[in-house]
Amino acid sequence: MPAALSRLGSNVELVREMLTLFREDVPVYQSRLSGALARGDSAGVQQASHSLRGMLSMFGAEAAMQVAFRLERMGTNGDLTEAQAQTEKLDSEITRFLKFVSTRMAKL
Repeated sequence: MPAALSRLGSNVELVREMLTLFREDVPVYQSRLSGALARGDSAGVQQASHSLRGMLSMFGAEAAMQVAFRLERMGTNGDLTEAQAQTEKLDSEITRFLKFVSTRMAKL
């Protein structure tokens, strides 16, 4: 949260709005990632994970960003061998982030 607040000029309401947009958009990109993975579409995996990483970077969600980056590299390299496991880990990290941020935002 400090990263998001810093990037958005300590504007708590703006952070709340960005989180609302994130909650709306993240399932779309998770679905794109899962679909690309199911099709064996390396470019699709790269694109969806890149988008997710960018969205997560707004909030400084480092653990989730790292997983998204690994997926992005897998897509770029065309090796999706470990992508299913990493996608599951990314989903878990996003869920963990959303729980954390919900708790933090309730205190602001």
